[in-house]
Amino acid sequence: MAGRLKSAGLIAAFLVIFFPFLTVAEDLNFSLIPAEVHIDNLPPGEVAEFELTIHNKDDLAHNFTIATFPPPEDERREGSTEFPDGSWISFSSPTIEVGPNSQANVMVTVAIPQEQKWAGEDWETWLGVTAESSDLLGLKLHVRLLVSTSGIRFSAGFIVGIAAAIVLLGYAGYHYFKRRTKPE
Repeated sequence: MAGRLKSAGLIAAFLVIFFPFLTVAEDLNFSLIPAEVHIDNLPPGEVAEFELTIHNKDDLAHNFTIATFPPPEDERREGSTEFPDGSWISFSSPTIEVGPNSQANVMVTVAIPQEQKWAGEDWETWLGVTAESSDLLGLKLHVRLLVSTSGIRFSAGFIVGIAAAIVLLGYAGYHYFKRRTKPE
């Protein structure tokens, strides 16, 4: 009997301590548009931009923080790899205050360095938007960002092979035309 009272007391204490935090976290109501962004065929060295809209559906103003983070490997889209460098993504403002029952836009810029090794890739990263709160539990929503780069990825072996083929074709062409012009 004493064991049951102790268990009931622990459950009651747990509910009293954690239930208010859960209800406060659920009261913070916001959404993001778009939920997913596709940037296709972005050439290395080029820049792409899009707007991220944060809708604050609460009756109070809230501050929001925006940052990139890698998605868990098991949640990444098939065929995509982790985005190589989060510093290639910048925000017009990494923190923004959104008034009650209103929305605000943040410009997101994706800039891929101009190196051939970044061509022909498919990457994924997530943009996390966190509502700053004094509660222990914070609410975080994310936008899935899928980026594919255009161009053919040339390896050193491929370039050496093309150079060797040009030299061999030039040598064969030289000997062919030399024999044709030689009197018999």
